[in-house]
Amino acid sequence: MKLALDTSQTAGSIALWENGRPLYSACFDISITHSETLMPKLDAALDFCSRQPSDIEAIYLGNGPGSFTGLRIGLATAKGIAFGLKIPLRVFSSLQLCALNRYRCGRNILAVADAKMREVYAALYDENLNELVPPGVFEPSALLAWNLGAPYLVGSGAKLVQALFKENNTPFVPVPDSPLNAAGLFQLAEIFPENEEYDFEKLAVLEPFYLRESTAQVHAQTKLP
Repeated sequence: MKLALDTSQTAGSIALWENGRPLYSACFDISITHSETLMPKLDAALDFCSRQPSDIEAIYLGNGPGSFTGLRIGLATAKGIAFGLKIPLRVFSSLQLCALNRYRCGRNILAVADAKMREVYAALYDENLNELVPPGVFEPSALLAWNLGAPYLVGSGAKLVQALFKENNTPFVPVPDSPLNAAGLFQLAEIFPENEEYDFEKLAVLEPFYLRESTAQVHAQTKLP
């Protein structure tokens, strides 16, 4: 059995996979914090499926970019389980997970997430989810210079660039926003296979994919004399 987690957004998701098929999948809105929600949701998933933590043989994680607090909690939880069970942990871009629902749909995919402070996290993929522009943090206007190719526009930050694209006659295909589903990480693992094994040294140094300092850190630095 494999476990997938994503806590990069304000909504979280958890999924279980066993013997090549989905076993459990759930998305949940965070009314308190991921730290108070994630472990109870995992316990509930295992109980519902009559499984034990020791049944987990690998973990897949959406590792950002996204919410700083959510990313820290998600990675800390995944690392704790991986260390405890000595099982592999694979991490994936949450923007690539966002782009997954337009996989092989015939055009490029522009995945955009709200980065706050009038910026967006964004990456451009081809229809096979290969990176054309790697994930970064940008002002929305910077996306106008990309060779987009009339892409599908997906993600929680899409609404921040739609009006800009329309004003500048930049063609795109809007896609309704929906919460990220960790179950998609199983498909990403199949699309981009690699050897999965427990590696203590690699796991120990693994960090969330922040892309920039947190809003609180930025504000603190601007107040320095």
